[in-house]
Amino acid sequence: LFGVIDLQSFVGRSSDFSRREPVRPESRLVALNAGLGINCAVLVDQLLGLRAAQAFPQVEAPDAEAPGYFGNVYTDASGRQWQEVNLQQLAAQPEFLAIGS
Repeated sequence: LFGVIDLQSFVGRSSDFSRREPVRPESRLVALNAGLGINCAVLVDQLLGLRAAQAFPQVEAPDAEAPGYFGNVYTDASGRQWQEVNLQQLAAQPEFLAIGS
């Protein structure tokens, strides 16, 4: 049994974690590694697979005000930005762990 957390709502820091829009066909569940000791998955709007570092000509450090679980921001050749999320750090956040309570 896994708890599912809508990552977009969580990152948006809404106090209401209900989804504002329907789940799209391209949405996916990403399960956290069992080694983290948490039976949880995050709902993401789109998952496009793994990319090599060379696919991102621009890499920026996260903003100083970004949550601690945000990693670098990568920009691909078409200008689309990708936010790295450290799932281990996310799973350690008290707010994340308290969602079901």
